[in-house]
Amino acid sequence: MSIESNKVIARRIVQEILVEGREESIPELFTEDFYSHAWSPMYGPGLGGAAGIIRFTKGAFKNVQCEILDVIAEEDRAATFFTYYAEHVGDMFGLAGEGRSFKEPIVHILRFRDGKVCEHWRVENELSMMRQLGRLPESFEYEATAENMKY
Repeated sequence: MSIESNKVIARRIVQEILVEGREESIPELFTEDFYSHAWSPMYGPGLGGAAGIIRFTKGAFKNVQCEILDVIAEEDRAATFFTYYAEHVGDMFGLAGEGRSFKEPIVHILRFRDGKVCEHWRVENELSMMRQLGRLPESFEYEATAENMKY
């Protein structure tokens, strides 16, 4: 597949998987042996793991929107930089939803094989999200001293 085709798939993943939650898109976008370094440890590898993130998202969040800021691709990889907006309404790793909204920047890095995504990495600012959800204080009082910096 071409670099431009990979960019189209990267955009589709953000829209169809994260925003719309379309499980029917999974076989078109991911290889059967798909592995996400972010999601697979929790939801399992393969197409079932991709479906797991959709089910999690639908249960934990509503009013999900994404603003894609950039997609960069070369050879067999693409990176998508976007802002994720949502309202936390359901269980998120044991934290009950309280209806608070949040936004966070996210980067997905995708590796392609035969026109589909076979591997995925994610970087996001979960600390900022937890602060916006009222789960962490805006700042921490901490003084670095020689005593508390020992290993």
